[in-house]
Amino acid sequence: MSCRVLTPACAVLLLCALAGSALAQSRNALVIGNAAYQSAPALKTPATDAAIVAETLQAAGYDVTELHDVRQADIGQTMRGFLDKIAAGGPNGIAFFYYSGHAARSKGKNFLVPVDAVINSDGDVASEAFRLEDLLDELLTMPLSARIVVLDAARDHAFGRAGGKPVAKGLATGGMPPGTLLAYAAAPGAIAIDGDDDYSLFTGTLVTMMRQPGLNLEQMLRNTRIEVNKATGGAQTPWTKSALNAELRLFETPEQEANDSKPKKSQRRRSDPGPIGVMRDILRRGPF
Repeated sequence: MSCRVLTPACAVLLLCALAGSALAQSRNALVIGNAAYQSAPALKTPATDAAIVAETLQAAGYDVTELHDVRQADIGQTMRGFLDKIAAGGPNGIAFFYYSGHAARSKGKNFLVPVDAVINSDGDVASEAFRLEDLLDELLTMPLSARIVVLDAARDHAFGRAGGKPVAKGLATGGMPPGTLLAYAAAPGAIAIDGDDDYSLFTGTLVTMMRQPGLNLEQMLRNTRIEVNKATGGAQTPWTKSALNAELRLFETPEQEANDSKPKKSQRRRSDPGPIGVMRDILRRGPF
């Protein structure tokens, strides 16, 4: 059907497209679990950690990319693919990045360690690992409504014990731009406890909170912090820093869903009908 002349039927189609684009919000997640390290202690839980987080986010409506045992040659391309998918989703979307594995801290920056990295001293970190801030900087250039980064990576990596300059343990803090949330399994500079279960203590507790309807993201992380701190007798305290501009929930209660479905009063000024109002006016006037 040609729409060179804007007939009422074509106007209806355009109205639907405008309404759909206004309501749609893309939700993209990248979930990585690195366990099979070659030059660092192998890890038991990242594979199951990543799988359970990916499953939960997928159930919540996220478009999830789940990867395991990412190598040096692939990690940059992996991040670029994630960023491209976010960009294709349009403005006001949500980006969620979860990583379980080894990380290293060098010169005040955090680095995610590929499974084939060889780090003998602090000087090797920048060339062997991926700088997290590079991903954050790219996300900040995108018109997203929320950027969420969760790291279960504060593990005892043993880098630099072979005689080179020791590599700092734990994770570093940094600035917190608006619309961003950063969560660590342990306080900055501290080491997390994995335990003997199928999931790390942090991720297992977090997923339990993620699956509870009605909780917003900050409530989930606060409850996780309380439970992990209690379970370890204060030895591990997850850390969160948030500058989110809105409440984000994965699953809503029936009451919240009912409230969300109620018509909202428009905040648009009467003098500004907006694109949908313009289409309604065209429909009233008929074809050109």
